[in-house]
Amino acid sequence: MKLHISILMIFVSLMTLAQQTPKKSKLNLKNFDVAERNPTDYEGNQLLHGNVMLEYNGDLLYCDSAVYYQNKDKAIVWSNVRLVSKDKTITAKKMEYDATTTIVKAWDNVKFKDATSSVDADFMEYNRTSEIAHALGNVVVRSPGNNIDSNEIFYNRKSETVTVPGNYKTIDADGTIVEGKDVVYNVGNKSAVFNAEVYITSKDYMIYSRKMTTNDKTGVTTFRDYSKITSRKDPSQYVITKDGDFNKKTGEAWLRNFSEIFYQGKKLTAKSIYVNEKTGYGKATDSVFLDDPEQKMFIRGDFAEAFRNQDSAYVTKNAYAVRAFEKDSLYIHADTLMVVRRPDKDSTTLVRAYHNARFYKSNINGKTDSLVYNRTNGEMEFHKDPLLFSGENQISGKFIKLYTNPKTNKLDSINILENAFAISKVDSLKENEFNQIKGKDMTAIFYEDQIDFLRVVGNAVALSYMDDEDEKTKVKERYGIDITYCGIIEADVVSKQMELIACRIKASGKTYPESKFPEDLRYLPDFKWRFSESLKKWQDIFQTKSD
Repeated sequence: MKLHISILMIFVSLMTLAQQTPKKSKLNLKNFDVAERNPTDYEGNQLLHGNVMLEYNGDLLYCDSAVYYQNKDKAIVWSNVRLVSKDKTITAKKMEYDATTTIVKAWDNVKFKDATSSVDADFMEYNRTSEIAHALGNVVVRSPGNNIDSNEIFYNRKSETVTVPGNYKTIDADGTIVEGKDVVYNVGNKSAVFNAEVYITSKDYMIYSRKMTTNDKTGVTTFRDYSKITSRKDPSQYVITKDGDFNKKTGEAWLRNFSEIFYQGKKLTAKSIYVNEKTGYGKATDSVFLDDPEQKMFIRGDFAEAFRNQDSAYVTKNAYAVRAFEKDSLYIHADTLMVVRRPDKDSTTLVRAYHNARFYKSNINGKTDSLVYNRTNGEMEFHKDPLLFSGENQISGKFIKLYTNPKTNKLDSINILENAFAISKVDSLKENEFNQIKGKDMTAIFYEDQIDFLRVVGNAVALSYMDDEDEKTKVKERYGIDITYCGIIEADVVSKQMELIACRIKASGKTYPESKFPEDLRYLPDFKWRFSESLKKWQDIFQTKSD
């Protein structure tokens, strides 16, 4: 009997629908169990219950209950709502489907899913024509390898982009956390454009950027505003850039616009920097500046290369190094500067200057083909015909080694090997008077930055002008010119005058009255006074050969 009544009710309902002769609808009612109509409810439209199904252009809408606004091509549905298309599904507790505007609105526990992503939200508006979903409230976007949490997103299925205008948080499959606002994710090519501040924390790095892009397919990350990339293993190592690219697949980075790299207490900046983390190779061009505040030293140039495995770096093109002391500074220039650390020898750091090397310090300066500066103990080596100037002394030889007091940074001593020659002018008013001492090897001891003692070994020769000074008038009177030949000569230097204190091994020589001194002995063999080539100020290190 109940079955007959139900059939009768359905028949009556269908007859009533047929008698209304509505306009042709885009939104088609395919199935329902029970239909009700009350002229005062739902604008007189039907209330449908049980296994309700509507269809529009391939979309199938399922629910337990619905109000079917046939004349408006619209339905409001609730309870177990499910919208199924060939390429997507939307489920919710309540939904409004408008076939005229092709806009779907869904409320409460909304779940949107297609082939590439899923979106959970409290509310969603989906435009079937533009295929853009606007989700609000507790939004979670899930895509392969990436989850996004936010209060609002726009998902464009045509462009496969997710736009988050407000704050968001993502957690990648590898545990990387991304937090910020105003981002556009491209699900198709796995890229992201961060248009505002973003914070990224991975197992290796922490990144802050005001504008950046990432692409998981290419592995390239770009930075286009102030950005800081910090190592989590060593926070003292970080990069600051406004214009840079990093390829995590190749380990390569390209930094521009005077980016800064901080590592081991040092800072590197240049107009352009290239780094390969995998090979350990780096290159910098234009206005290169390497600063080591702990050692009070910096190097400048226009081209630099670094080799991590060799723990070394080269700087060329207008290259120079500056080491600051308490009351003075050391300046070094050459065609090429090389900084190398010797980990096997107490981490000693050396600065090597190759080709046309020059250096300047207030108490000594000079030029040579190449030099080595030991930053740890202050020693300097000069190779290939070096020429040094200290006070009014000119020193030359085949090889020279200079020692300074590491505590006071004052000159300590100089060793000259092979063709050692020291010259000093006796009187600035007399052009041809020079105290001279030469031999195979020489050691000069300094006191208060002035030569105080000389020791010459091997074919030693000394030529000195002998003057007496009146204690009262301070007037000097020449009493002779001495020339001495010995195997070893030791001499004190007092008031710019050499006083021989020892002459050993085959000693010979003679003291001449000035009037009797032979002119052919006035200059020792290989004498050449080159004091005009001495450096008067630190900027003179850039003199060329023709200067």
